[in-house]
Amino acid sequence: MERTWRKAAGLGLGVLAAVWIAAGCSEEEKPELLSADSSLNPGFNKTGLPVVDRPIKLKIPVYRQHYQKDYYEMVTLQALTDKTNIQVEWEQIPAEGWKEKKNLMLASGNYPDAFFTGLNLVDVVNYGSQGIIIPLEDLIDRYAPNIKRIMEQHPMLRRMATAPDGHIYSIPWFEDQQHFQYRNTFLINKKWLDKLGLPIPQTTEELYRTLKAFKENDPNGNGLADEIPATFRHGTTTNGYYELYGSFGLIDALTGFSVDPGGKVVFEPVLDAYKDAVRYLHRLFAEGLLDRETFTQDVKQLLSKTRSDLDVVGVIASFNGVYELGYERLEDYEAIPALIGPYGDRIWRRQDNRIILNYFSITNKNKHPEATMRFVDTMNEPRSVLEFKYGPFGTHLLEKPDGRIEIVNPPKGQDTSNWIGATTPSTSIPLLASKEWLQKLEPSASDLYRNRFYELYKPYIAPEERVYPTMYMTESENKRLSVLETEVMTYVRRMEAKWIVEGGIDAEWDSYVQELRKMGLGELLEIKQIGYDRFKR
Repeated sequence: MERTWRKAAGLGLGVLAAVWIAAGCSEEEKPELLSADSSLNPGFNKTGLPVVDRPIKLKIPVYRQHYQKDYYEMVTLQALTDKTNIQVEWEQIPAEGWKEKKNLMLASGNYPDAFFTGLNLVDVVNYGSQGIIIPLEDLIDRYAPNIKRIMEQHPMLRRMATAPDGHIYSIPWFEDQQHFQYRNTFLINKKWLDKLGLPIPQTTEELYRTLKAFKENDPNGNGLADEIPATFRHGTTTNGYYELYGSFGLIDALTGFSVDPGGKVVFEPVLDAYKDAVRYLHRLFAEGLLDRETFTQDVKQLLSKTRSDLDVVGVIASFNGVYELGYERLEDYEAIPALIGPYGDRIWRRQDNRIILNYFSITNKNKHPEATMRFVDTMNEPRSVLEFKYGPFGTHLLEKPDGRIEIVNPPKGQDTSNWIGATTPSTSIPLLASKEWLQKLEPSASDLYRNRFYELYKPYIAPEERVYPTMYMTESENKRLSVLETEVMTYVRRMEAKWIVEGGIDAEWDSYVQELRKMGLGELLEIKQIGYDRFKR
């Protein structure tokens, strides 16, 4: 039968899904697929659609998030298959089992045609240098006009995607949203503040007094001392407490590394400012102002508190509060600004998520790399990017007569992540979203919160030149870093938790610093400096 996509050209994906079902294609009517190792000519088209005249099949593993529907049922992927004539055999691996499965694939030599998310910086360099992952820069220049255009508009994107040997082995994720320059917003229970007649804290000392009032004055009004003044998660990006370290003059206490104004790489957990911040956190913990489960809880345990029927949480850290609180309860919270510390410091930790590396790589098992690159570039047609990110036009996106695009809110009682994850892989695939098209969107309720919070933090976000960048290191550097950095940061996080819970940082500080030196902190900093200097050239 004639391919349904051609009949439905120009229709939204929501409509397309209905057309496909109505067409009633039987198994007998579907064209024969060519496997990736077929010697038959698939009739590759350098431009236009379909990408290939005869269908081909690719094997690509993905780690499937808990909120995502079966990939084979996602209408965006069904439409992409019909549009390109490329069918993907998705190996859907739960996120928690991904690392073991990925390592097994690579170690056994039984690797797929391509990877989407799931490879890390070390994987990309190591397997790229071994020829298992192939260079992409020529394929981008010849067959990926959408990706090439974004890279030309944003030179830093190509620079960050380039390995030390000069090759691009993986396409990054890119979304040109200014509010992605930082990660966490600190949210405080405004209902509790109003009941107790308190303002939003502006300094670390005011935060201390506010949390103490939350603990002692029954702000939820049930007559029980069940309030949790503040709850976080130790050692994590989202829901972590590391933005507080900026009030003591630190740039990035989570990764541990920053760059001084002269371009020297600094390890922050050996600075006096780090010691001051840990002392402050111990004071909060010792007086019962930090959740006792901060150092043990996972996200599910956190959600059991923030989304419980009873209002028990005073302060949390979150991207924008929607996931942890839900829209209804979020209305009762307000953002805490970057706090002024005891010495006048006021820095908010930068975590620039506009560019995230390692979202698409092709292996040397792939018999159709040109078609595979065109497949991914087709995802990155500007209109398609929006559908893959938010869901299809007609159900999840509505185009207005003036060209503006409305993001449809999920049905009542349904979470946004599940609403989108039923139709598209969204943040699990290599999308590059330009400001030009993002500006066509009418901000969603979630984005409205995020944009408002961003304006509050914007003046205090750590300068980009002071942040140690995400970058590829050489294979030999990675081998040493995998030992040194793992050992050093594991020790730092363990001692940090111990000191916040038990105290004692002053008595143990000198021995702690000496132990880090024995672990090879000097060599670690030297390697980091070499990588930074090479990146900046």
